[in-house]
Amino acid sequence: MGDDSLFYRPKSPLVSTIGAYLGGPTPSRTDDPAVRFDRNGVEYHESYGRGPTTRLEWKEVRAVAVLPGPIEGRQALCVYPFRELPEPGVPASELWTGSGPGLAIRFRSLFGTPLAVHWHHVRGPSLEKLARRLPAWTEGRIALTSARPA
Repeated sequence: MGDDSLFYRPKSPLVSTIGAYLGGPTPSRTDDPAVRFDRNGVEYHESYGRGPTTRLEWKEVRAVAVLPGPIEGRQALCVYPFRELPEPGVPASELWTGSGPGLAIRFRSLFGTPLAVHWHHVRGPSLEKLARRLPAWTEGRIALTSARPA
């Protein structure tokens, strides 16, 4: 990925735990997903620090959107590729763990793509920066939306 990138990775567990005690969202885990955008495309980490990474050039991406999550007031940042990504092989014991491959299956059912991060679980640049850069990186083809693509 290039030098001019926007990287959204899990929040520090200590900081997010303190935030949760103060009435904020539940804490992130070190194996929560992460996503990096740059002029070459998208790099999606299924479990930050371990597990597979999906890399897509911009010509392989049809949309990037911020959508409402399953809990009111929470959002997800989603990447929609042109091609269908293969279902991960997930042991039954990991299907409902809420992380890694099991979370990818949940994201696919909630958002129509396995490439998503819960916005309240990540830290990184503002969505406004991403919204400004996407059109430049994609020659105006992709803009950050708040609607699930058809």
